[in-house]
Amino acid sequence: MTFDTLAVATELKDAGFPPEQAGALARAWSHVASGDISTKSDLIGTESRLEKKIDAVRSDLEKKIDAVHSDNVLLKWMIGFSLGLSLLILGKLFAVHY
Repeated sequence: MTFDTLAVATELKDAGFPPEQAGALARAWSHVASGDISTKSDLIGTESRLEKKIDAVRSDLEKKIDAVHSDNVLLKWMIGFSLGLSLLILGKLFAVHY
């Protein structure tokens, strides 16, 4: 971004600022304007890159959640089967003793 310090200083003088103050303000604003200022296109590019990263993380998390869900379903079946088998064994043991 270009910053015309002479034009700014002239405008400030025309508005009633003393010449020394107008020059100092124009130089100060020049330092601010010459810094790293993001443009709209910079922000759009950053937003696009972040959206892609977020989509990748979302996809990875969905895969991990699906895997955990599958493991939970298998675990429920195993626990159910084990409990059923245990009850069957206990039932047989009680049937033998009575």
